[in-house]
Amino acid sequence: MRSDLDEMAGIDQYLFRQISEEEGKRFEAQLLINDALAEKVEAQRLAHRLIRLYSRKKERGRIEGIYRQLLEEPAFAHQLKTIFS
Repeated sequence: MRSDLDEMAGIDQYLFRQISEEEGKRFEAQLLINDALAEKVEAQRLAHRLIRLYSRKKERGRIEGIYRQLLEEPAFAHQLKTIFS
């Protein structure tokens, strides 16, 4: 279990470029000879991408909610109308 966590941490360090250039080259060499490791790296890369997309969607929804609240404020709505009229 601990070795799995260590491996995941190592993959994260590689993906986030938190290792030296030399360590990165060593890791990439391992990817060429270790198909299982290469699959894990791609799976982790995909997981990071999905997390970023979910986070953006969630943040967009939060900002839209704030915007809707602001539009309900008469002074803000009036100010917007005068700016864009």
